[in-house]
Amino acid sequence: MLSRFLFIFGLLFVLIMALTFIMTFISDSMDSLFLIISLFGILNGSIAMGISTIIDQTKKG
Repeated sequence: MLSRFLFIFGLLFVLIMALTFIMTFISDSMDSLFLIISLFGILNGSIAMGISTIIDQTKKG
């Protein structure tokens, strides 16, 4: 249950932060702080998805 929640949370977070990164990159007033925050958000979502995979593997093994 926890691994499925982490995977869905990570996937949603990656998608939202990727959209934020694209919108910030395309906008006229490109602020580097928002780019960095969205990149760290993408990294955070990826870590959550990886941890969910690790939890899933330890439950099976």
